[in-house]
Amino acid sequence: MIILKDLYHYFNCGSIVIDNRQANAFKFQVNKIDDLINFIIPHFEKYPLVGSKQLDFLDWKKAILLFKKSVDIHSILTIKKNMNSNRSFEERWNYLNGTTIDLKNEWVQAFVDGEGCFQCGIGVHKNRDKTRLAITNTLEIAQNTHDVKVLESIRLFFGKGYLKPKYDITSLNECKKVRSVSRYIVYGDSSITDFLDKHPMFTRKNLDYLDWKDLITLKENKAYKTEKGLESMISLKKGMNTGRLMNNSLVSNSDKLNIFRWSENQDSNRDNKN
Repeated sequence: MIILKDLYHYFNCGSIVIDNRQANAFKFQVNKIDDLINFIIPHFEKYPLVGSKQLDFLDWKKAILLFKKSVDIHSILTIKKNMNSNRSFEERWNYLNGTTIDLKNEWVQAFVDGEGCFQCGIGVHKNRDKTRLAITNTLEIAQNTHDVKVLESIRLFFGKGYLKPKYDITSLNECKKVRSVSRYIVYGDSSITDFLDKHPMFTRKNLDYLDWKDLITLKENKAYKTEKGLESMISLKKGMNTGRLMNNSLVSNSDKLNIFRWSENQDSNRDNKN
């Protein structure tokens, strides 16, 4: 809610409305044409979107300006038909591969805040007659595969990590053949923590980051070698991400149950892969 209020004051327009009453969720929206033209459009012209969503912004802007001129609604609907989910994979991929991406610190911080997920896999793995405890701290960022160039740019920005799955991201045919979502995965170390400490996130995700950073420190200090230390790490892990939602009153009990089932399944799949 605080972030939405900051947006309201930053743009000096719009309103904050209830988006999901059951989950006590709100959203910031701007509906007035003059506000969109005078405040929102100039902002995104000054700070262009990096991904292929820029194409949707450009069409959206065109439609708003046509509406302001009272142009036939059919012309506007024609533009709308090609936006968002209606825009083709090829158009999005070709657009990004024809542009140069130059990432700024502020953009990376905001993108991690919006799209990143801080994970800690803790599991026992068996190899023949031996068992070992595996603890992996990763930052993962997922995007539709047509925007994989954005993920590659983030990888180059940090100078480490890898894309999953592995394929030739410079080939349109290869990109279309793999899964619809690609991921950038990087193991937690000082290159990530130093950056996020210098450019802290503004949302609740910063709490997940701080817990994630504590888990890295606990692992480095070999806290997992004692029963109490391992229990502390597991407890910290369970309180992150969806686990943080489970420990407050913002989500209904039925939604908590669905979140719990989904989260347990995700953790199980992730730990089995580590």
